Amino acid sequence: MAKIARLEPAAVVFTDSRPILDAQRAIGYLIRVSQQVHTKLWSEHVGAELTAPQYAVLDALELEPGADQRTVGELASLDKATMAEMVSRLVRRGLVQRRRDPSDGRRNLLSLSPAGQDLLHRSAAGVAQVQRLLLAPLEEHEHEPALALIAKAARL
Repeated sequence: MAKIARLEPAAVVFTDSRPILDAQRAIGYLIRVSQQVHTKLWSEHVGAELTAPQYAVLDALELEPGADQRTVGELASLDKATMAEMVSRLVRRGLVQRRRDPSDGRRNLLSLSPAGQDLLHRSAAGVAQVQRLLLAPLEEHEHEPALALIAKAARL
């Protein structure tokens, strides 16, 4: 007869000598499902005009107007290649203004266009609603600790 032992909270079940992952308690599974919930809520409350990473870039630019592209990418937690492609799209859409740094021609300096600032502000209420709905299953006093733990796991 196979020996079965459940280890908590590791979410691994052992049958004889072969581990079997309890998928519904695996962190990767939970992150993926959480992302699906976030995407659905974002679509319902923010819409398709702006993705969450694009919102993060616009938000970073409102906080750091005139910042260089690398800094904005770091603030928005985006890698260099993703950031370059996203900035090109945001510039084409007229949401971000890009200019070369006069003191270092290798750097791009970014700022929100009036249209970008308008879209950021129009989206803010929907983004706040997504945040509220994502945290709704938790008790109020659990919100900040949950956010802190997720940030820690994300290494922010």
